[in-house]
Amino acid sequence: MDMIDHYQPEYVARFVQKVCTCPACQQAPEGWPHVSVALKNQQRESLSMNCEAAASAILLDPEAFVLSATREKAQGEQLLTPWKEMLNQQCINLAVHPAMSLEVCLYAIGVLISKAQQYRDNGESDPAMLASMAEQLMLLAEQGVLERQFGELPAIPQNRLSALKMMGSLRLNLNLPMAEKMGVMLKLSELSIMPPARLEERLAGLDFTKRQITLFSEQPHILRNLLIYKLYHDVFPGVECANYGEAYLALATTFFRLRTLCAIAAGERGELSNEQVVTFISALSAWEQQHPLTTDDAHTADYSLLCGLSLL
Repeated sequence: MDMIDHYQPEYVARFVQKVCTCPACQQAPEGWPHVSVALKNQQRESLSMNCEAAASAILLDPEAFVLSATREKAQGEQLLTPWKEMLNQQCINLAVHPAMSLEVCLYAIGVLISKAQQYRDNGESDPAMLASMAEQLMLLAEQGVLERQFGELPAIPQNRLSALKMMGSLRLNLNLPMAEKMGVMLKLSELSIMPPARLEERLAGLDFTKRQITLFSEQPHILRNLLIYKLYHDVFPGVECANYGEAYLALATTFFRLRTLCAIAAGERGELSNEQVVTFISALSAWEQQHPLTTDDAHTADYSLLCGLSLL
């Protein structure tokens, strides 16, 4: 049997199984929340973000993604092609680059994904082209060019308003005190019935509150770890993914939803705790797993990608 690379991040190695009372753990199967992403040519150990205890281990430790690698026997049948493996690795490389803020990281990943789609559609599949493109993006980041380009992205308010309105359909199983849970869910439900002018006011207010939340500036590793987790755990943009723009839109939508949830909970004071963030991310992860983002089949990969960029 072939020997393959077997990866284990610190959040798995350090995780201590304990009694967790979050909704996802109520009827958990044996071995939960451990997850093995088993492919024919590599295996990734992980934890399900749906479990709050696991989410805490993933999100709150700045060293959570220190990676250990060994050689093990292959267990999966699905092949991760050299092209997909390189694309995933370069997305991770961009996500951990110290010269980029989280928003610029997401922008850079979008640029790489767009270029990869062009290569793929043109029948080109040399992984070296992806590595070269990622190196150019990292150089531009170090020179401050990417940040300027990100700041010059055209605003597309309608995309953000549409994404905000769609959040009214979220039915999150939040592990919060009943009064706090009902308050958040009521505010979410209101979004689906707000008239356009009121929805615009709400979006502006939430955008302001997002900028007031100090937790993410004081502990930037929380959202950074979430991004790295999505790339690593989901093998972004996906082992079988053909529409990279659609995968990117789903990634950007997750961050838009999370920041909006945090702004709703933080209120005017802009105060948010680690525990609240973990609860929101865990509950959102569980909901999105059951309700993956769907897009119009008529939309091109470029269109979906632009929609994703507009949510940043």
